[in-house]
Amino acid sequence: MVTSENKAPTGPYHGADIKETRPYSPCRAACPAHTDVQAYVGLIAQGRYNEAFEVIRSVNPIASVCSVICHHPCEQACRRCAVDEPLAVRHLKRFAVEQSKEYRRSKRKLLPKTRSKSIAIIGSGPSGLTAANDLAELGYGVTIYECHPVLGGMLSSAIPSYRLPRELLQEDIDDVLAKGVEAKTNCEIGRDIMFKDLMKKHNAVLIAVGLSQSRSLNIPGVEGPGILLAIPFLTDVAFGGKPELGNKVLVIGGGNVAIDVARAALRLGVKNVSMVCLESAEEMPAWKWEVDEALEEGITISHRRGPKAVQRKDGRVQGLEVVKVRSVFDESGRFNPSFDNEQTSLIEADTIIITIGQMTNMSFLKDSPVKTDERGRIEWNTATHMSSVNGVFVSGEVITGPGSAIAAVSSGHRAALAIHLYLQGESIEGALPPQEKEKIAQLPADVAEKIGKEPRQKITHLAPEVRCDTFTHFEIGYDEQEALKEAGRCRGCGGGAVVDTKKCMACLTCQRVCPYGAPVVTAVSEIRPEYCQACGLCAPECPGQAISMVSYDIREIRNSMPSVVGAVDPERQEPVIVAFLCTHHVGVHGFDLLKNIRAVPVHCTSRIDILDMLKAFECGADGVAIVRCSDGTCKYRGISTRINARVNRVKELLEMLKIEKDRIGLLSASSTNGNPWSAVCADFTERIKQIGLRTVRS
Repeated sequence: MVTSENKAPTGPYHGADIKETRPYSPCRAACPAHTDVQAYVGLIAQGRYNEAFEVIRSVNPIASVCSVICHHPCEQACRRCAVDEPLAVRHLKRFAVEQSKEYRRSKRKLLPKTRSKSIAIIGSGPSGLTAANDLAELGYGVTIYECHPVLGGMLSSAIPSYRLPRELLQEDIDDVLAKGVEAKTNCEIGRDIMFKDLMKKHNAVLIAVGLSQSRSLNIPGVEGPGILLAIPFLTDVAFGGKPELGNKVLVIGGGNVAIDVARAALRLGVKNVSMVCLESAEEMPAWKWEVDEALEEGITISHRRGPKAVQRKDGRVQGLEVVKVRSVFDESGRFNPSFDNEQTSLIEADTIIITIGQMTNMSFLKDSPVKTDERGRIEWNTATHMSSVNGVFVSGEVITGPGSAIAAVSSGHRAALAIHLYLQGESIEGALPPQEKEKIAQLPADVAEKIGKEPRQKITHLAPEVRCDTFTHFEIGYDEQEALKEAGRCRGCGGGAVVDTKKCMACLTCQRVCPYGAPVVTAVSEIRPEYCQACGLCAPECPGQAISMVSYDIREIRNSMPSVVGAVDPERQEPVIVAFLCTHHVGVHGFDLLKNIRAVPVHCTSRIDILDMLKAFECGADGVAIVRCSDGTCKYRGISTRINARVNRVKELLEMLKIEKDRIGLLSASSTNGNPWSAVCADFTERIKQIGLRTVRS
């Protein structure tokens, strides 16, 4: 692991500001919270895990939660889909979170309340926690009111622990509480404190109660024993209950909650668990990977069947009579099932769990001025997040309907900003950032053809016969080598080259050297982001120094070289070697080097400038090694000629400075056996010993 990993980040990550002025990478645009995927994946690839965690958490206060349950729309938008498989973004997020556990704990601190006003937040799910986090950082006093005995909302009371281990959720909660947020659990609004009293006590109120109640069915036989509703069932299980389920459980519904219910029933010891839903396998609203996992565990699913009646005998459930579904959606695409009432059948069960939808309990708003519509939903202004009452705001699934945790995070951010503007007496309308972002276009076909195919690092699951007997988290995350290899697959979309038109001389150099045809030169150069692969080859070649990189400071290496080399001991026996290591294939081995090696991980040796190499010698290095991928395995194409030319130029300059030219070496290593990076650096060390150590200037 690189030594800089133990250093705390000193400020916003490089490129954060300029990225806001440019089209987003598709992965970032797809994320409801607009997490900068390219930035944190690039940091992971360099072994800078704490900094990667900072990027993640800068927009997502429930980073641990999302590292295991997020539906990862970023992956579905990944531009690698045009090449082979999308980057495993969620799994990389989990890796960064796991590696940064002690660092994040050391960063927790109480924030001063710099503002006199306070906010009440009803509900502690993703939206409520996010708003609490943001408002505490702005200096407000924040109190969360939660009806359950623990914080987390539906995260703690409805998502089974085999999907979301509670210790991960607690890490996120602890981050928020450490800032001075007060939490009142087992506190139900309307019972323990009235809503009107809450309005008097605080300067603003945020309603973030989510969808905490299950909908039932209006069919014969549904009332009575043997019929359970999804949310009460999951809550009972979450808090240690063991509901009586019988031998055959049937789950009605085809969404993600239905999958959770069915898989939880299996883990409670029921051997025969089945599902029935209106939709076909292709139409099911549940995420495909969760459906696949359920099928792998032995859960059966009956498709295109609608519930008609619960069949009972002597009051006990015998099964569900179902009717064939002709279609689920009408011609306009609206949910409007039609049935063939002549085709019915019976699915046997002694317990039926209904999971057909969720709603919010609004009883706490009774006799309050907050208006609800005819369906019991809160009336609110989408431009301000405010209800019909000044100072009362809403966020999360209570207004958006069923969605994802990361979407609720986004809603919480917007609500917190709206509350802040309101309390400062500023206008909210028009001040909230747009939710849709311009994004970089998909890979042009000719560029996709130039990108080598690399298999995605697979994630291992506990075997079905093992995981179904326990609520233990079933997904085994990446180890360091797997994470580094997977991070290396990222193409760096959104972190590429930009041109300072005031310096550009339209000399065509960038156009000549780019392997992907990204620059278009007219009066000045323009580097097209959809073509740019962020290799960095062009920046060191630009004679006018007009090109910079969004994802990193092109001067970062030479500026940090004094601390990389450190104080050179005049009595040393081993040479001090600065090794620029390409991280694409280096894996975990690249950071496991001899003590005399000063490692500088880079995403590709194409980014190393002549001045970077010379700076190492200026700081006292005895030798400089450029360790690149072996031929045919480089992440980028067309770079070897340029790197060779730069190294040869440094050799010429060294001779002019009366320094042996062989003190710099361009090395390559295979990634297949042992630790080749360590081996080639050791060989280079012996070469430098033969030349001799340099005299250290006093």
